[in-house]
Amino acid sequence: MKDFQLRNDTKLLFRNNPVGDLAALTAGKKTLFVYGGGSAKRNGCYDDVKAAMKRGGGILYELDGASRELADIEKGIRLVKEKQIELVIGAGGANIMDCAKLIAFGSYHAEDLWEYVKGKKNPYGLKKLPMVLIPTYPSSGSEYGLGAVSSDSRTGDFGTAYGIAADTAILVPKYSMSLGTEMTAYTGLVTLVQLSASTLGDINQVSYDIGISVIRNVLAALKKLKENPEDSDARGVILYGAALSTSGRLGLGKEENYAYEIYELEFIPEVLYGVAYRKSLTTLFPRFLKVMAKYYDADIRRYFKDAFGYEGSIENSAGKMVDLFAEFGVDMYFEGEVSQTKIKEIDIEAMLSLDEITGMLKECLR
Repeated sequence: MKDFQLRNDTKLLFRNNPVGDLAALTAGKKTLFVYGGGSAKRNGCYDDVKAAMKRGGGILYELDGASRELADIEKGIRLVKEKQIELVIGAGGANIMDCAKLIAFGSYHAEDLWEYVKGKKNPYGLKKLPMVLIPTYPSSGSEYGLGAVSSDSRTGDFGTAYGIAADTAILVPKYSMSLGTEMTAYTGLVTLVQLSASTLGDINQVSYDIGISVIRNVLAALKKLKENPEDSDARGVILYGAALSTSGRLGLGKEENYAYEIYELEFIPEVLYGVAYRKSLTTLFPRFLKVMAKYYDADIRRYFKDAFGYEGSIENSAGKMVDLFAEFGVDMYFEGEVSQTKIKEIDIEAMLSLDEITGMLKECLR
């Protein structure tokens, strides 16, 4: 068995009613609540945070309309310093949770924050504000992972700081109830893809089997939600699966990290076609597996059989995955054209050749 290390940076709480825990965490503190649009108010998260603050006697400051844009992060850092904030809560999807991470970390490292985002410096273990993350759009696993993505539309630059962990993550199934059919489907499908990236190529039989089991349970939860969107148990499975996908507890026996290349490649459709992360990742993934099978045929065949029961050619299995994802109501194609010139302008590091990437993208076009 290969050497491995299990990290335990974040305390994960699964709660149907988080008010008591939030009251204890925020008691007597000046707290910055970071959230996005109106969803935090529609799904009840905002009311729960307000109730917790009232119970705990803290002072609440708000940064609404937040995003992972550097300008928003800088605004949050200024607010932290101006109000002498002691704790940051981030509630939302990956955008909001990453924003909260970078505010909590950047409050102590504002001058060279972008160097951490660009990977020039390692933030792991460095000082930051205490932080609580609450995923209301489950899928990214940012609440339990170390990554924090940021972009700067003023320059067109983007990057990922890897090494910033929340102190506490709170998973609350009821907060995803306000999501529509398509967005609910994406929570499960993105979770499935991220779990797959961690599991593919794992030679540690224990963590591989765990990964396959969680993938199959997330798929079963998606099927339940298609029939009954109010099934909180199924939503809880997806929440937990998303957290596990970035927990560092899967892929313990990986000798090559080729499956993680999907995270580099997904930037391409975001730039070329202006699509969201969720659509880019799920649309690319079956075609990505088909291309990667040229190099890792046995791994990918094993994965298709164990996770989905697919046997036969890789091409047929990838096609079945496209059809499966589409059955949940998501569009598995992009609109536009493929330009190698434009692809080369995107700042990514890929093991696949330009021709392989081009071919993969062509398969994704309607």
